[in-house]
Amino acid sequence: MYNVAIAKPLIEEDQNLSIDSHVKTFKQIFHLSLSALNIEETRNFYELNFACKTRRITNSGKGIHIDFFGHQLTFVEVTPEKHQQVLETNEHGSPLVHFGTALPYYLWFNLKERLERNNIEFCINPHLKFEGEPHEHYVMFVKDPSGNAIEIKSFTQTNDWL
Repeated sequence: MYNVAIAKPLIEEDQNLSIDSHVKTFKQIFHLSLSALNIEETRNFYELNFACKTRRITNSGKGIHIDFFGHQLTFVEVTPEKHQQVLETNEHGSPLVHFGTALPYYLWFNLKERLERNNIEFCINPHLKFEGEPHEHYVMFVKDPSGNAIEIKSFTQTNDWL
């Protein structure tokens, strides 16, 4: 358990600290943990296709922590019985359960090219979505070896993804 008494002196009285998610005074790291059917296959997929670095492997060898565009993506190997995916899609055809990143266009395009070179099948082909609207963006979806859906997008009119 985290000892608040130890942490308290680290905060100066004159500091006005906020935990609001929109505050950008320090880098906020997002963490997501997912299941994997084969941990080595999953690791290789993210390293080869997304140029992700594996930051830590658990002592059991059944879990990995990956740097996914500056955020922590964790996978834990489970049996097929425990690994369940929601296969439904929304009104735009996107998988309901997915994660991803928003990139500048040149990185989005380079990643698209790498996925194509590596013969990765798109579950939603690269295309422009919401054309002419303020949230217009390029998008593509792939699935990792365990079936986790990954959305990669690039906004055309703003760098602020909100």
